[in-house]
Amino acid sequence: MPTPIGHALGGLLVGRVAGPANAATGLTARLYWCIGAACLPDIDFLWGRHNMETHSLGFALAIGVLAFAWKRDVRLALAVTLAVASHVLFDWLGSDDSPPLGVMALWPLSSEFFFANAFVFDAISRRYWLPGFFRHNLLAVLRELAILLPILALAWWPQRRRVLTRGQ
Repeated sequence: MPTPIGHALGGLLVGRVAGPANAATGLTARLYWCIGAACLPDIDFLWGRHNMETHSLGFALAIGVLAFAWKRDVRLALAVTLAVASHVLFDWLGSDDSPPLGVMALWPLSSEFFFANAFVFDAISRRYWLPGFFRHNLLAVLRELAILLPILALAWWPQRRRVLTRGQ
């Protein structure tokens, strides 16, 4: 499962590619909303049901509806929904070392756990007392950065090209 850094980068990516901002919600605000939304599913650590209801597309839709009810901005609500869904996707693609394996992606329609077995992202250890804890987690973060930063750079590239072209 990715770290909060990986999830935040996923939210940043969603916020960036969600299209132009409207007057009510500027790009910077949308990026903050998406970063927060992408990290939100891990709130379930507070009540000990990690990878369950909050790691689902149903939860993503619910958060999108709440965002729309609060801000009345369809584009922001869609971006927030996709940001939460990015968390579900990243955890589905990640390694998992604590049962139940996977995410309850289709909740509330199903309580089944889904696991891609793809191991794109490394499992993050929370067992700080074990040898190699810091090294393992540092390597996991570096792997997330190596995967996600080039994708983010590509997401920002068209904007940069337009700015450079206008300035000439």
